[in-house]
Amino acid sequence: MTFRYVLLLLLVAFFSLSFGASVSEAGKKEAVIGVLAFRSKTDTLNEWQPLATYLNSKISTHRFIIRPLGYAEFNEAASLDELDFMFSNPEHYIYLSAKFDASRMATLIRANVSGKELTEFGGVIIARHERHDLEKLSDLRGKEIAAVDELSLGGYLAQRILLQENGIDITKESKIRYTDMPHDKVVYLVQNASVDAGFIRTGVLEKMAKEGKINLDEFKIIHPVENFPQALSTTLYPEWPFASSKHTDRVLANQVGVALLNLPYGSEITKTAGYYGWNIPLSYEGIRSLMQGLRIKPYDTVPPFSLQDVAQRYALYIIFMLSGVIALLIFLTTKMRRLTNTLRSNSESLENQIVIVKENEKYLRRAANVFHNSREGIIITNPQKIIIDVNEAFCELTGYAPEEVIGNKPIILRSGMHENLFYEKLNEAINTLGSWRGEIWNRKKNGERYAEFLRIDAVRDEKGEVENYIGIFSDITEHLKRQEQLHHMANYDPLTNLPNRYLFMTLAEQILSFSKRKNSKAVISFLDLDGFKQVNDVYGHEIGDNILKQVADRLEKQLRQSDAIARIGGDEFVVVFSDIDMISDAQQLFDRILKALEEPFVVNGHLITIGASIGASLYPDHGEEVEMLVRHADAAMYRSKANGRNQITYFKSETVMV
Repeated sequence: MTFRYVLLLLLVAFFSLSFGASVSEAGKKEAVIGVLAFRSKTDTLNEWQPLATYLNSKISTHRFIIRPLGYAEFNEAASLDELDFMFSNPEHYIYLSAKFDASRMATLIRANVSGKELTEFGGVIIARHERHDLEKLSDLRGKEIAAVDELSLGGYLAQRILLQENGIDITKESKIRYTDMPHDKVVYLVQNASVDAGFIRTGVLEKMAKEGKINLDEFKIIHPVENFPQALSTTLYPEWPFASSKHTDRVLANQVGVALLNLPYGSEITKTAGYYGWNIPLSYEGIRSLMQGLRIKPYDTVPPFSLQDVAQRYALYIIFMLSGVIALLIFLTTKMRRLTNTLRSNSESLENQIVIVKENEKYLRRAANVFHNSREGIIITNPQKIIIDVNEAFCELTGYAPEEVIGNKPIILRSGMHENLFYEKLNEAINTLGSWRGEIWNRKKNGERYAEFLRIDAVRDEKGEVENYIGIFSDITEHLKRQEQLHHMANYDPLTNLPNRYLFMTLAEQILSFSKRKNSKAVISFLDLDGFKQVNDVYGHEIGDNILKQVADRLEKQLRQSDAIARIGGDEFVVVFSDIDMISDAQQLFDRILKALEEPFVVNGHLITIGASIGASLYPDHGEEVEMLVRHADAAMYRSKANGRNQITYFKSETVMV
């Protein structure tokens, strides 16, 4: 009887604990992350599960779940509000944004084979190296071309819009063979001469060459674009975005956004899925324009919209349309002026001439209203690129009066921040394509530099000759400053302006990688101020903060250009010395640091003396990972404290050696 009673109690306790644990777990809300699965769903889940685990460790209110989905499944889940967050390719994001109000939060950072971080990608047009009949875009007419898929941005759409802008419609003038994923299939078809040319996304050739699958010398790039670390033929577009659904709680979305941006670059979490980290969200308007231009869903039909929709959602397109309207009005005005002269020469009646002149005046007034009332700066030049007119917004943005710029060339606005090559390429685009758009730094009359988004278009007569150039721009300086501030806040200590822990880990990894390539050593040291708590207790935190700033300044002055320093806690600093042959070689560097900190600090008339206890570990003798070396240096620092403070202690595997 007693045994049964005890067994019953144990069973009750077991089920109580199990039920309590399940209730605790069930108490968390689920947050579903939809991930587009190009390969098997099992592979996709394995690649991105570490990200869900990371978010679960950072946000305690929700349980994050990865849900791999195909295109059709993804769209259905979004329509049923089953997804809290979405991670898909850029062209699919535009569809989700238009159909379900998905809102981007971060942009993926990839790393190419050389290790450089990339937030943009584009399309590449390849052919066999010996194909001398394939040298330029027009040579693709009538050829058989391999492409990944008709909806692939890097593997088809980017190349198609490039060719369309150059007067080539490959849907009618070429034969397209779709291979489906991966891009490697396209490369092999070109290599085997099964097709004439191929469309792939950037990075594929270099990755396959690194893996030993192909020899780069077998291929040529058609329409190569310079100043990009990978082979490139088209315009660049932003990488995959991470987005939130319209029903997602804003507080949760903000927490996830901060967690993504704080994810250490190149960590084990990112390596599983083959990327490098996350960046603040880039603009995807270029992709939206591409999809609208090619009539790709959801832009295959003309949706109903109001004037308010146009003003709120298509502001950038309005700027471009205004330039076209102004160009058209100038063209129509020219036509009317010529018609007036023709009528006069043919002795038309005076009444008809007056009517024509009045119509001409109407066109001129309309053009003048658009020109003068635009909120964007507008500048008009003659074919020799000499300024002939500017509007009021131009004067407000630059500080120049019309008479100060008319008769001059736009070079008067140059800031000196761009090299001559930048302007050479800008002029080449205008002269060959008739248009250019992009970001540029210019200088106001008072000498202040500012950033602007500029669109330049050529206005041609009926013979195709250039009559004028029109430039339309808006000031984006504050936008760029906000981006810079976000980056600084995420990577630097606000008190001392030194790198914080996250940026330090990146810098230290770079120094260790350099040491590994050079077959040299490096020293990671952990520094803790002696007596700093008493300073705060006696003089207050304001004076304590002032001393921390002075300490940071003194430490920076003792370092070499190749070294790195960061503040990772209240009075804790870490320093990395690179290019060290033996740990004893770092002794003179530590002696300089200790001597610099022995000098008294003067704050508000107070003379304050502190010291520092330092621990150091040697790469690769004491470890090859930054985290391990920091822990060893921290342990050595505590031995410095125990041995009397204000000294340096080096880590040793069995014991700690002073």
